[in-house]
Amino acid sequence: MSKQTTLTAEFMLFGSFVSRMRGLHEGVTREIVNNNPHAVLPLIRAWVETITIGLYVLRNPGYAKFLMEGPGDSRPAKKSFQAMFHAVRDDAGQLEPVYRQLSEYSHFGPLAIWNAHSLDDQDERRVTWTDAPRWRDEQHFQIACAQAAELAAAGLRTLDALGPLLIAPNAPGGNTGRGRGRDL
Repeated sequence: MSKQTTLTAEFMLFGSFVSRMRGLHEGVTREIVNNNPHAVLPLIRAWVETITIGLYVLRNPGYAKFLMEGPGDSRPAKKSFQAMFHAVRDDAGQLEPVYRQLSEYSHFGPLAIWNAHSLDDQDERRVTWTDAPRWRDEQHFQIACAQAAELAAAGLRTLDALGPLLIAPNAPGGNTGRGRGRDL
């Protein structure tokens, strides 16, 4: 990015992808340390959305224009996440089922409701509840850590692929004077 001499909307879009992925990564890792699944899982969901949008732009570069300018006559319409998941299924086929579970948690469905309760002793049928955020059990904690690690790797791959599309010298908006980008 340091070699870019012309500030284009596409360059700024790429910078926004970088900033959002970094912010979500830092938020997830901070809240994992703070033992707070109520923050971790919705943040992971937002991270899945960001990666999905990036993968969708790679397959449909014209969608970048919608992201930068919103709806309009000469721009594609907003795509649902279901449509984007379908479009990127060859690249990331497991995003949709993970997203559904994260949405269930984020929208305070059964996964979120039962997180505050733990079965401490099955033989005695003892259940505990807490008002403090905490992982329901070690397995839930490990799943969140694994998801964060996978998303970090997927995010880097997505950014590596988006860079040449959005800021490379021959990309739309690149620093050649021939691109479709708008200098700002």
